Amino acid sequence: MRARLASGIFFLILFPVSRGHASTPPLADWVQQAAATQVSNPAGAKAIVLLSDELLTVQPDGQAKLRRREVIKLLRPQGREYAQLVAWSGGGRKLLSFHAWSIGPDGHQYTVKDEQIREEGAVADGLLYVDDRAKVVTPPGADPGGVVAYESEIQLPGYMTERSWDFQASIPVSRAVFEVDLPSGWKQKPLWHNHDSIQPQEVGPCHWRWELADIPAVDTDDVPLAPAEIALAGRMVVHYAASEITQGDQLWTNIGQWYDGLATPQSAATTEIAAKAQELASKEGDFTARSEKIAEYLQREIRYVGIEIGIGGYQPHPAAAVFHNHYGDCKDKVTLLIAMLNSIGVHATYVLVDTRRGFVDANVPSIDGNHAIAAIQVPDGYNDARLKTIVKARNGDRFLIFDPTNEYVPLGLLPTYLQGSFGTLVNGANSQVIQLPVTPPDSDVAERTAKLQLDADGTLQGSITETRMGASSSRERNYFAENAEKERREYVEGRLRQDLSAFQLKAESAENVQNLEEKFVVKYQISAPVYAKTAGTLLIVRPRVLGSDAEALNGNPRKYPIDLRVVGIRRDSFDVSVPAGFIVDELPDPMKIDVGFATYTSEVKAEQNVLRYSRELVVKELVLKPDQYEELKKLEAAITTDENRSAVLKKQ
Repeated sequence: MRARLASGIFFLILFPVSRGHASTPPLADWVQQAAATQVSNPAGAKAIVLLSDELLTVQPDGQAKLRRREVIKLLRPQGREYAQLVAWSGGGRKLLSFHAWSIGPDGHQYTVKDEQIREEGAVADGLLYVDDRAKVVTPPGADPGGVVAYESEIQLPGYMTERSWDFQASIPVSRAVFEVDLPSGWKQKPLWHNHDSIQPQEVGPCHWRWELADIPAVDTDDVPLAPAEIALAGRMVVHYAASEITQGDQLWTNIGQWYDGLATPQSAATTEIAAKAQELASKEGDFTARSEKIAEYLQREIRYVGIEIGIGGYQPHPAAAVFHNHYGDCKDKVTLLIAMLNSIGVHATYVLVDTRRGFVDANVPSIDGNHAIAAIQVPDGYNDARLKTIVKARNGDRFLIFDPTNEYVPLGLLPTYLQGSFGTLVNGANSQVIQLPVTPPDSDVAERTAKLQLDADGTLQGSITETRMGASSSRERNYFAENAEKERREYVEGRLRQDLSAFQLKAESAENVQNLEEKFVVKYQISAPVYAKTAGTLLIVRPRVLGSDAEALNGNPRKYPIDLRVVGIRRDSFDVSVPAGFIVDELPDPMKIDVGFATYTSEVKAEQNVLRYSRELVVKELVLKPDQYEELKKLEAAITTDENRSAVLKKQ
């Protein structure tokens, strides 16, 4: 899917200076009026938006233009990043004009000239080519106390009938205005995310105006376990049409039907595609086995590469082209998956989602999103315990949700960054919004075991085995698959360095890196001098040798939800043989805490001159409410205490 520009995934490539627009007029009255706004410097703010003003004008034929005005005051040296003014085009958008001005801290006024504006192209990770372009300029006088401003006008794509007003940003906004000017008789429907609905003022026939003031910044810089800023920011999505606009679920259905008409014809299977699908999925296998073979083919054989031009940000390439070229972006991979599954009699379709959990709002129907995944219809009465990501549609159909773009999360599971999010199930008249599954804790398990020997001089040495299964193992699988031995070793050393002040990594190996049906295993051997501390005739040793499950929290009041990232189980089991001539003198007490959304237990035992440490953390919920922060702090305090406790050994 074409990413929202606010997501910040784009990088810029410099092109020659642009001279294709009219000269910038002198400093506009609205710039001077906004610059004269008296505002107190919000605590910690780098800059403040004095005015954000958007006007959407729709013509009787449905063509729409967006005029944007923005005035920003720089408050601190770090605020200079907000002085870079940008106007985007491409993806069906045409930039009609772009003007910029500034007022220096000394009051000197500047009008940006044509030759000061450059044109830049955008690329994103995995995309070979996109037609997005930007006019970019940093006006003179962009220093603390200075003001920068711009005005742009953009012709919007003719196929769009909605617009998002992103009125909240990473810096405060003093005043935000949004207007919609529609043809006579047209309708508009606003939907609000993370903000109370406000009524517009009708300033003219079919011309509505919304205005907000003193909008605080969305600042997650010092907020642990914070959701994505764009998911927290307030926005309004306004739908507009010449006829009555449907409500609620039906609006989601309309969006799904629109995308169905745009994308589904691209999933037609050729003879070659059908032959390959039938070759991969033998007739003897059941639903899971047959679907799994095709899923693996899409994950392993079709590279993620995107070429997006115009409506191509939304419309996939034909399945035949993806199959022939062996590459495509997320929606292309889903399209070929659909074609291949249909060839073996399995119905599949698209799900439009966003990788930033919380951005898609079930109460705010919209096409906005940055990713496409698949929904595979499960036969009636069929059950397989391995399939953890099944959702039931309103009509009773069951769909297995799968992301063919992620190479390291198998069919039946879902990447952790998608779990719990909402998305549009594209299924004709049965299209609807669905919530993506959150897999149960026992489907995502990480275990670390160690057999270690402690010497009388405090040296600890032995072998460690780490075993991972589930969606969260994809990060490590990906790293070990994409990197050479040197980088793998450095990766393991980096983690050991968090717990051991000195060590030697003697050996390291990995198993089942790309075999998603088996557990991912990393084995290594270490030697750590002076691990145990000497105190006279005593040795002080930390039973929790490696790995930390504690999150660094703070005491600040919590106003944002808490994203725990993954539901799963983490277990450690360390056996430390006591040196000859020593016995265990003191052990930490067992630890047990249950806060509802998670449990943590640990225990240290001495058995036959072996110190045995075991613990288990079970996380049962993915996202917590702000008022659960105090319970989370209790949990993390208990984990931190346990991780740093010591056992005492003494000479016999």
